[in-house]
Amino acid sequence: MTNYQAILNTKKKGGGVSAFLLKLLALISMTIDHFAAIVILNGKLYGYSTEYFQMAIATEEGHRLLQIYRIFRIIGRLAFPIYAFLLTEGFRHSHDRKKYFFRLLLMGIVSEVPFDLAFFNQVYNFTVQNIGFTLALGVLCMEGMHRFRKNVFYKWAAVLSCAAIAELIRADYGALGIFLIAALYNFRKEKALRLSSGAALSAALSYGSYCFAALSFLPIAFYNGEKGRISLSRFFYVYYPLHLGFFYLLIYLGAKITA
Repeated sequence: MTNYQAILNTKKKGGGVSAFLLKLLALISMTIDHFAAIVILNGKLYGYSTEYFQMAIATEEGHRLLQIYRIFRIIGRLAFPIYAFLLTEGFRHSHDRKKYFFRLLLMGIVSEVPFDLAFFNQVYNFTVQNIGFTLALGVLCMEGMHRFRKNVFYKWAAVLSCAAIAELIRADYGALGIFLIAALYNFRKEKALRLSSGAALSAALSYGSYCFAALSFLPIAFYNGEKGRISLSRFFYVYYPLHLGFFYLLIYLGAKITA
């Protein structure tokens, strides 16, 4: 074992970053990202209209909001890799993986209408499906990897199948999102490879945002394997659809007030 690997595997009681802190960081990052995409872009700048967007960014206030929007979206790139990492940890320690899968799938189904309203101002839009479906496919992918762990061909066929489904249904982050989850699970016992492969795939996911998502592996590197004092294990399932609906409501009320 290299010195680097030894350092990475070292844990100190009470030190490092807990699952709670990682979840909190991902939640804050995601909220900032969605506030920018929904409230700033769709509500203030874009108005779900290309013509409106061109007029809005021509103003001083619009230009300033556009810069804030870009910064917030870059910050938001931290969220998915952390959620992908926590998904693999949750899968490893889950007592009922079937329930784990169906909870995420249900969250995806419940969230789809508020997601489409917030991002597209439509009750249903097939352009992209929310992250609940990506995470549910990630669990399905890891289950396939676990079941076929002794058969390399079937193991990676399961990964490719889930990646293909992600592309077919246009799940958020698509095949690359599934490959990230698969890599984090596959190298779960080799921390250096887990971090490096995760950072590389995250950089690819965020190439349009200066590969900022790769930085999410800095706090992940200090993960201590502990849950933390507070558990957010069920909070995300409720928060995700609610915050999307809330941000859309802000746009709707804002339009009513200024109409």
